[in-house]
Parts: sequence; C-alpha cells; structure tokens
Amino acid sequence: MTREVSRRWFANLGLRRTGFVPAATGGGVILALSTVFCLLAAAALAESAAAPSCDRNELWIINTRCAPSCGDESVQAAEPQYERYDAEQGWVHADAADFFDSGSTDVPTSFFIHGNRVNSCEAVSEGRSLYRVLNEAAHDRPFRLVIWSWPASPIRGRIRDDVRIKAARSDVQAYYLARCVDRMRPDVPVAMLGHSFGARVITGSLHLLAGGELRGRALRSRADRSRRGVRAVLIAAAVDNGWLLPNWRNGLALEEVDQMLITQNCSDRVLRWYPLMYGRGGPEALGATGPACPSQLGENRGKLEVLGVDCSVGRGHGWCEYLCSGPVRSRLASYAFLAETSAVKESRPADELPALQSEPSAQPQPASGAE
Repeated sequence: MTREVSRRWFANLGLRRTGFVPAATGGGVILALSTVFCLLAAAALAESAAAPSCDRNELWIINTRCAPSCGDESVQAAEPQYERYDAEQGWVHADAADFFDSGSTDVPTSFFIHGNRVNSCEAVSEGRSLYRVLNEAAHDRPFRLVIWSWPASPIRGRIRDDVRIKAARSDVQAYYLARCVDRMRPDVPVAMLGHSFGARVITGSLHLLAGGELRGRALRSRADRSRRGVRAVLIAAAVDNGWLLPNWRNGLALEEVDQMLITQNCSDRVLRWYPLMYGRGGPEALGATGPACPSQLGENRGKLEVLGVDCSVGRGHGWCEYLCSGPVRSRLASYAFLAETSAVKESRPADELPALQSEPSAQPQPASGAE
C-alpha cells in the first residue's frame, strides 16, 4: 500500500464528501449519473426538511462540541447544550430540564449521530434530511428527533491522526449519549441511528447502558435501572466487526436492544480500507462485512438484521448515499417506532458472515493518547 493510497483512504474516511469519478466506460457513466441523481435527491431532501410539519413533532439539537473529551472528572461534570426548533423563532436555547421533561410514552425519541469530519451546520443538515424521511413515513404519528452534534470537524494535519483522534472521541461521546438516555424516563421509546463513526458512538453507549465499562468509564450504578429495549440502526458502521461479541469491547450492547439493523456493503470504498486505521492487518469494519461469528452471539443473534446494500449504495460511503437507498429508507420507520416491525428479518446465513481474524486480546486499539 503506497503512502498516496493511504492518504486518499484516510481522507475518504472523513465521510464529508462522497463523490468519485469512475472510469470512462459505459458502466462508469451509468454509475456517475446514478451518483449525481442520488446526491441531487438528497440535497432536495435536506432543503425541504425545514421545521416539523406536525405540531406534536419535536426537533432538538444536543451539542457536545464544547464538552471535554478527556479527563474523568471534567467529562462526568460536563453538560451539553440543548436547542429546540420553534416554528416561529427558529432554534432556541433550552435547558436539560426542558428536554427530559418533554419525553412521552406516546412520542418516541430518535437520536441521530453523524459521522466524522462533519461541522455543526452539516450535522443539522444531515439531521433534517433524516427528519424529512421519518416525517413522511410517520403518517401523523408524533415523534422527537434529536441531532447529536459532536466534535467531528476536520482537524488540520495528518488524516491518520484525525481519524484516530475521532475514534477516541467517539468513546467519550458514547458515555455522554449513554448518560443522556439513562436520565430519560424509562417508558419513553428510544431509537438510535448512527452513520460511520456515529455507529461507533451507539455501540459504545449501548454497552454502557447495559452495565459495561468503556475506557475506564461507566454509568453510576442504580438499583432501579431496567433494560430499556432500544432500537438501533448502524449505517456504514466504522466499528470493528467483532466488537458485538460477548466479552469484547462492546460485548454487552445487544443486551440493551430489542432490534438492531446493520447495513452491510462490501463495496463501500472507505470501509474497505478501515483496517488501515490500526496499521497493517487490522480488523475489518462492521459496515463492510457484517458481524463476525454470529453463531457466538447466542440468543442475541435473533435481534440482528443485516441489510445488504451493495447494489443500492455501491461504492459510496456518505450519509446522503445511504439515506437515498430504498432498502434503508423502507426500514427506518419501524426502527424509529413509527411503524410495525415485521416479524421476519432478512438476515444473511451464518456461513456467509465473516470469521474473526484474531483473538480479542490481539485486536489493536487506537492510542489512548489520541484523546
């Protein structure tokens, strides 16, 4: 692998821009046109997804961009910023009590966690495009969408350093997200939808909610804590494909969910180079291969739905490309508690899913100093 190829891959892992230039062949022209139409459609979605059209719907931003990313005491004491969209005033500041008091059993809360190299304005744009899709599928059912805006803006310097720093930050964001969900009323339905490194935040937070520990952090033990039954959607997940296995890094995550959807796209041009984040011979990405060794998941295996999107997404990795995928959009409503979930899941057979390359103890991790 040359240095130039490595540089290009790490730039792509930033997820911010998704275009590519195929070869000048008939098939390449078709791919180029389909990509253009997809991006145009996504842009139209983002522009049309303005204020909530239903009075019962809520659109929130929880902003952790100014929250500390290191130091146990400072992280535990940190409080994110809350904003709520008002039809007349636009975005207005709110406090934590406003957010947690507004939860309702009849109004599910969906958290959207964006990927890397996304600034605050782009995070809102991506979240609004998701709002539009959910609003069309809800059929007047009320819901609350929370845009989780975390410090993922590009960092100057080497791309490899940027990626490793964001991987470390995702662990801190997992703690913030788990703490937020833990403070919500237990009868409020919760869904989590994450893209790329956002999926990494989700699996970490689910692991913490289930009583696990992540990089020395854990939620405060509470006698009245009960299993919440979260629904999770991991899109183009930049997560090691073995992390959901018992006794692995996020091995308790599936204990906290009722259902989890994982997109699988071996053609994703960014995820195919995911092992380079660790150096040569690193683990494969969950979003590229699907979960490794599903037979070891036991009863939790039935909670997983692995959705192949190679044909509908192709080599793309961006949020817009996955959101424009028909198979993905058709399932978002059910995972966001806005439609009934089919009892039959189209999962890949176990013998088609990947095996692990090494034992858990041999898996490399990003340097702790990246925090």
